[in-house]
Amino acid sequence: MSGAFGYRPRPIVVSPPLEYISGDRQPSGPLAWHLPGTSPEVAASFISWTGMAGADQARLVNTARPNPAIGGLSLYPDEAFVRGLPQEVRARLYTKLAQTPLNAAQAESYRFLGSSAAEWFAGSPISADTRRLVEPLIYRDGPFLHFADLEVIHPEIKDSNEWRLLRKALMRSSTLMVRLTVDSAADVTALAHYWGAGGRRLDIRPLLESVAGAPDRSIDVIHLLPALARNNLYRYPKLTAADLDRPVLENCLWTALNFFAPDPNDRFLDLQTALNALKNDYYVVESGFELGDIVAFLDGNGTLFHAAVHLADGLAFTKNGTSPMAPWTIMSIENIRAFYKARSENARLIYHRRKDL
Repeated sequence: MSGAFGYRPRPIVVSPPLEYISGDRQPSGPLAWHLPGTSPEVAASFISWTGMAGADQARLVNTARPNPAIGGLSLYPDEAFVRGLPQEVRARLYTKLAQTPLNAAQAESYRFLGSSAAEWFAGSPISADTRRLVEPLIYRDGPFLHFADLEVIHPEIKDSNEWRLLRKALMRSSTLMVRLTVDSAADVTALAHYWGAGGRRLDIRPLLESVAGAPDRSIDVIHLLPALARNNLYRYPKLTAADLDRPVLENCLWTALNFFAPDPNDRFLDLQTALNALKNDYYVVESGFELGDIVAFLDGNGTLFHAAVHLADGLAFTKNGTSPMAPWTIMSIENIRAFYKARSENARLIYHRRKDL
């Protein structure tokens, strides 16, 4: 593309409807942190590495118990110990614990792309008392704030509505609204060629011509996206009774492989089918990325753990997780990489383009 145009991203925050959030609370078992394949000596070294005070190190080591099921150890801290962890220690400890799915609270922590707890909870109706419970337990990893201690504060929030309001606030997602600005000197034909990929160029060009001649000369890119992205962006999956029989809900691969599809195909919910389609129906591109290219995120073993759709200017359309509480969003590709840091410290990115486009 060439000509005078640009992109203006603006951060916004979305959260699931309160109607989606249950007030039910399952009884929690004892707090446990699992260290698979770890000897007592390695566990002690790891605990020391977190920067924990010497007395706290000894206190935690004393809770270690052999766990034959994981070939390692499990630690059983009490709630007072967890609450007393300094933020920087909590961050180092939990970031490492998150690298195994056995530590579900850390691996699936609530996370928010922002600078402070005040930003995370801005405008939320949760009480001041609830915030005082939560905020000391928040920690940072890269650009994201994390919270992984819902079980710790669980007994202290008695009101079921307050519990739902807290979970809604914790599930907030930071995303971007992006406007494309089209100067009068812009090459509208080239822009229409780019944003009209997938057989939509005749639909997109008149819209861009109109934008180029309008006083504001800008448009939200949601109006330039194919139907699947346009209909789902900033929204959450709507579950029906039929969904209860599906083995998997809409996920990142389903989203990426259906990006240009007028009618989404649920065969891509099957992991092997989705991977075969990516292998057989796409080819790898190294540069000159285009709308709809699939960005595959691979860990150190070469295993694909996430897929997103390249939009433009380093931005991607993504669904981070299979949960119905995970919305479809626009994020920078680097922030998606940071979102999945526990899965891979430095994910390898491979871009794929459909052979028939």
